[in-house]
Amino acid sequence: MDDLDAPALWSDEEIYEFANDAQNEACRRARLLIDSSTAAICQITVAASASTATLDARIISVKRARITGKNTPLDRASWRDLDESYPGWESHTGTVSHFVSDWETGKLRLYRIPTVETVLNLTVARLPLVDMTPTTSPEINVRYHRSLVFWMKYRGYMKQDAETLNLEKAKANLELFEQEFGRKSAAIDEEWIERQQQTDVYDGTY
Repeated sequence: MDDLDAPALWSDEEIYEFANDAQNEACRRARLLIDSSTAAICQITVAASASTATLDARIISVKRARITGKNTPLDRASWRDLDESYPGWESHTGTVSHFVSDWETGKLRLYRIPTVETVLNLTVARLPLVDMTPTTSPEINVRYHRSLVFWMKYRGYMKQDAETLNLEKAKANLELFEQEFGRKSAAIDEEWIERQQQTDVYDGTY
């Protein structure tokens, strides 16, 4: 986009909105940010007798969960699995052995309900921790930075204004972005993949 002449066709606020949107889109499509160490994201303290752990909204998917003090990660299960294998499982207490990602939006359901305070350690795919500003860089690997511009151009050329709207250029830049980061999954597919398909260590396609 050539926006050197006054008045500017896109404001600074719009440019940074496009940039942050680009990085979020890249992370959703390609799962570029894997995190096991950011405490605010990856460590959740669960009180005794609590059955769920609330996930940070920036988490796209949970890849692994382990209880502090235990060497073996928790098994992932669906509520259907537990219904079949452990009838009445919702009220079972004891040592946590499974986590359920399709029980409640934004939370993990634990099986069994812990009888003591428990700390979950997660490995997750997530969105960036903070939005970019004029003094910060994208969080994703530097080799992907240039390709974020394609999404920014796509957004810029989709702006509903006689001087900015250019569907041909918008489409061309969207295609270049998709070549780097992949096509976007519909929300229903993204949620299904996280809740149902990821029952093992393989993520599948997004």
